[in-house]
Amino acid sequence: MRQTIKQKSLPLNRDKWAKIVQTAEAYARQKDAFLVKYGHVKYLHHLSAKRKLRDELVAVGFTSPFGLQARQWKLALDDALFTLERQWEAAVVEVKERLYRHEGLSDEEKHYAFWLLYRDKKHGRDWERFQAIFTNEDMVNEEINLDTEGRARVRKYLQRTFRRILGKRPRVKKACSFVVDQQMYRVFTAGKRQYIAVATLTPGERVVIPLTGMHAMQGNLRVVLLPDEQAVEVHLNREPRIHPSGGEEAGIDLGVTEVFTDDAGKKYRPEYGEALQEMSDHILDKSRKRGKLWALRRKFLEQDPNKAWRILRRNLGLIKQTKRNKRYRSRCENEINRAFNELYKERRPRVIAYENLAHLRGKAKSKGLSRKVSGWQRNIIKERREYKNYIYSVTDPGPQNAAYSSQECPQCGWVDARNRNGDIFKCRQCGFTADADQVAAMNLKKRLHDEEITRYTPYKKVKAILLQRYYLKQAN
Repeated sequence: MRQTIKQKSLPLNRDKWAKIVQTAEAYARQKDAFLVKYGHVKYLHHLSAKRKLRDELVAVGFTSPFGLQARQWKLALDDALFTLERQWEAAVVEVKERLYRHEGLSDEEKHYAFWLLYRDKKHGRDWERFQAIFTNEDMVNEEINLDTEGRARVRKYLQRTFRRILGKRPRVKKACSFVVDQQMYRVFTAGKRQYIAVATLTPGERVVIPLTGMHAMQGNLRVVLLPDEQAVEVHLNREPRIHPSGGEEAGIDLGVTEVFTDDAGKKYRPEYGEALQEMSDHILDKSRKRGKLWALRRKFLEQDPNKAWRILRRNLGLIKQTKRNKRYRSRCENEINRAFNELYKERRPRVIAYENLAHLRGKAKSKGLSRKVSGWQRNIIKERREYKNYIYSVTDPGPQNAAYSSQECPQCGWVDARNRNGDIFKCRQCGFTADADQVAAMNLKKRLHDEEITRYTPYKKVKAILLQRYYLKQAN
């Protein structure tokens, strides 16, 4: 896992900006062409031999129809294959989730399915084995006792599941960035200013871009366009500093009034709830007002077309709205990042227990808006947690089963929905009182070592297990 350093440029003049945009557009069209061609399942084996595919294209004399130089189309090819690989890897995670819960497959059939989806930590995924799922090639594992019919049944199930999950294949809809390697740029300083000279479509020509900061640069860089400012951002990936892990275990309960609460009762970044609520209220208010304007425009379409056009042009634009929403989202992302920084620096955990993010919802008055907010919210929390786990050497046990975690008394074990009243938890049996989010975090932490309550145990069975433990404890 690598860290991305972003370095912004000063605004570019018209000539420089035009050349950068031209390069980005050609790169985007070439990457899109590679995505279309190699997005088919018959090319899956290329994902484990990207260099071999590139050499094959060179051998047949491939040239970019969009004017990219040889080094540029090779980078576009790597970029496209990496995009396809990420889509497949994300789909595999979801398919495995469904496999765990599937009750129609036997243990041997599940074993065979996981073998087809297996990814070695050292050597990566065996894409030829993975490709057999879709080509109906009968891959046999002698250690798995499954006949031909059973193997075919598993492959058909995996095919159906992947079709449901994958959806549309990735495409490049907008020219936003392009990649350059070490030979395609030169970094130098003049006075107190750092500059980067980037190759364009014309051989031997480079655009000199003044940067706002100073960073040592090497390896591949991504040049990201900022059209609103007529500037660019240079993204540099590098290995982050790794910290040794701590010794304790921690549990966190994710929320919307704060980023999360830990098992010690500390609420991390309550400012996050304020930011999310402010964003939600503003977007909802604007959406209602824009709805009235859209209705007014429809009314004037026949009566006064010119007025309808002016309403559309002057009152229903998206530029200001997009900028404002981006600011709100950046504010929320900053609070999430600060919360994880505080947790990892203060607690220095060895392992963290957390719940499945699929149930997390945004704090909004509109259900549709809530779902919309929760989508990127889950992605940011997941990305930040994984990155911080990496740099602080924290073991990720996977999400814990959160069923009844905020209703179970951590002291006596009694489970009752009436134990929780809003943010207050008070056990109706032993009287234990605490913050409800803290109780949930404590119970998630306990389930790190619970062999009976696994991640996929049905919630009804979870309650039965908890009550059985309570009565057994009282009997003893």
